[in-house]
Amino acid sequence: MAQRKRSQMTTDIISVAQHVITTSYITVILFGNIGNVWVSWKVGIVFVFDKSSLVPRNIVMLILFICVADLLVLLHLTLFVHFQFEKQWIFGNIVCKSFYCIEVVNKLIIPLALLRISRESYESVRMTSHKCSKKRRSIWNIVFQLYSVMALIAVGVLTISVLIFAETRTYEIPRHGELTAVTMCIFHPPHPYAMVFNILAFVFGYGFTSAAYMYFYLRVPMILKRRYSSIKTTSSNSTRFNHQSILKIRHTVNAFVVVYMACWTPYWALFWLFFTFPPSNNWMVIISQMAHLLPYISCAAYPIILTFINKGIRNAHSTIMTSQRKKLMTIRAGAYQMITAQLGFVQTWLRDDNTLAPTLIRPRWSSSGSVVPTEIHVESVVEDEETEPAAPQIYL
Repeated sequence: MAQRKRSQMTTDIISVAQHVITTSYITVILFGNIGNVWVSWKVGIVFVFDKSSLVPRNIVMLILFICVADLLVLLHLTLFVHFQFEKQWIFGNIVCKSFYCIEVVNKLIIPLALLRISRESYESVRMTSHKCSKKRRSIWNIVFQLYSVMALIAVGVLTISVLIFAETRTYEIPRHGELTAVTMCIFHPPHPYAMVFNILAFVFGYGFTSAAYMYFYLRVPMILKRRYSSIKTTSSNSTRFNHQSILKIRHTVNAFVVVYMACWTPYWALFWLFFTFPPSNNWMVIISQMAHLLPYISCAAYPIILTFINKGIRNAHSTIMTSQRKKLMTIRAGAYQMITAQLGFVQTWLRDDNTLAPTLIRPRWSSSGSVVPTEIHVESVVEDEETEPAAPQIYL
């Protein structure tokens, strides 16, 4: 009896934990969509209307690309939430394959885009340094381009693997003491392919990418500090300002690195742990679901962080919106003046028409019995005594 109560209590705790995790997924989806729509509005306006912003156009395009990819990832995450509630996959085999293709986007393409942004930031700082060697710069550019090509090839290989091996399967799972048919969307390639798939995803999605990501971002404050320390300034205020700017940049860079590592390191550590030792109980499944949520938190947070701390994008957006409002007010004022002028013309025409109409059609009886329009002569009408007088006629 005591063992049954303990088992029931454990089941209830696991059920509560699963509901908490599902609620966390829903929260990430809601806030992620709101944040990415906000970023798309800010960055999209800058991308469409601003051609001379201080923010490099490559960074604006990459942030906008990450926003679109995040919205697509979060949209597909709702399928997982639906499965958590219904315990059935009802969307078919094609949607199952697309779900894991979006997983490739989340695990590889978005980190590669973040790496590209970090490199653009690093290059924009290093190119302004007078000590930068053009030959050395070209060598590193070639290395980075080769790595980018290899990463894109890896993305293609992983996508093809997903299209081949992702499928829906039905299992008999005991629930409430009875076997229940449960349809699931799974991705289980054969053993050699599974190992190659995981290694490629780890190397290009986390290993080399995170190392290069940290290198590019952490080098930015170092280059700035070396540059300003070599400049002799006579004003202490400018020196203090430079140190404050470098300190602010260092805090920003550290925040980027901490968020990136905090979201991706636990995920990949638990991924390899559960790949080596598959989950054998419900608690391990719950832990794996929590780890699976971390990359989605990262993809939802990064565009917001990039836009919120980027003063150039926010200033450019405010300038463009002010300019567009002025243009709209000018167009509205011009349209109002045109409508007013047209209405004035119509009113003048109607007024002239009303003053002209009585002189043409309003009759006036003369003393001789004839009908004469105003200012127009009309011939007299002869009355016949034996017949009733005819109705007066007007000859114009």
